[in-house]
Amino acid sequence: DPMTRFADFIAPFDATRFRAEVHGRQPLYIPANGRPFANPLPWRRFNELLELTPFWNEHTLKVVYKSRPALLENYCDLSQPQPGVPAPIDPRKVKALVGLGASLVANHVQRASPEVAALAQLLGDEFGARCAANVYCSFQGVQAFSTHYDLHDVFVLQVEGEKQWHVWEARADNPVNPVPPGDAAEQWLIDNRGKLLLDLTMRPGDILYLPRGWFHDAITGAAASLHVTFSVHPATGLSLFKLLEQRATAESTFRAYVPDARDPAALRAHLAMLGGLLRELAVSPAFAQDVQNLQRGLHVAPQRFDLPAQHRPRWFSPTGEVEIRNGPAGFSLVTKQGELQVGAPWQAIDWLLQQGTGSLDDALARFPHVDERELLQAVQALVAHGLLAEVDIA
Repeated sequence: DPMTRFADFIAPFDATRFRAEVHGRQPLYIPANGRPFANPLPWRRFNELLELTPFWNEHTLKVVYKSRPALLENYCDLSQPQPGVPAPIDPRKVKALVGLGASLVANHVQRASPEVAALAQLLGDEFGARCAANVYCSFQGVQAFSTHYDLHDVFVLQVEGEKQWHVWEARADNPVNPVPPGDAAEQWLIDNRGKLLLDLTMRPGDILYLPRGWFHDAITGAAASLHVTFSVHPATGLSLFKLLEQRATAESTFRAYVPDARDPAALRAHLAMLGGLLRELAVSPAFAQDVQNLQRGLHVAPQRFDLPAQHRPRWFSPTGEVEIRNGPAGFSLVTKQGELQVGAPWQAIDWLLQQGTGSLDDALARFPHVDERELLQAVQALVAHGLLAEVDIA
């Protein structure tokens, strides 16, 4: 059965303890210790994925040799370049470089492997985050990447072979920009990584958790190694500025011109007034709902098909004049009879109300972050208040 719980993923380590003592605070090594390991990506499956050649291009597959990325002409097919289209890989060139000892980095494997996608979804749900999976394939004695740190939390799952990991004591402070490539930057990382904190040999089923910014490196042992790195990207405070801009654009005060800076007193007073309004927006219940929707949008559940079954959509039409309003308690519908709170699904509700006739399936497709149960409850409340009516379309 596919693993569906975070507690199963990090067993035997306790999930509650992980949240309280480890998450975002310190690295954690969880050896398999003989527990059952349902390998999501054995060599056979990885080879099958690599044979899905249309998926692989200069962005989805990287080839690294002696800590340096291979030039495109050495592993891609550049015979028929198309402007704006990533260069496809040339499997023969890739195999030739692998024969020389080059490492492969397969990006976004969750898009091509249902088994890996299930684990990425599990981690995304647990942390309210976008989660991607990259696969690292390397060979005897190879160090594809020197000491570095990542801009996100990672869960490393060893799936084949062995790999030696060094985790250093240094940690970057909530990094958002990568260290630039080059010898000088590599040396800076080595000089500033501090003392060795963990020296590990990862074997199939072992897991290593590294908080964002933690210095580390890895070297392949005597046999070829394959591991999956799950990158976990929650929303940061920086991601809220775009939401604030959207909310502020609806306010006439923010659309107005600012005073000429040659009148410093007027400018300072105006900026203070705008700052106060920004604070009101940021602490409002409506903005909290916006943030919740942003977080939900980071880990939308993958869709499953069950053809030839067809699911008949449910259609609804508005029955009166109504508008969405951002009020003190959040988003609500304003009618002649009063107000009705709609909460987080407000965008899907607003879209339904603006259609002559719209379906729930279409609303959910257009706003994938919306919780289906919450939308259905909101629609049922609108029907009960006579604002929406379910209609039959032949």
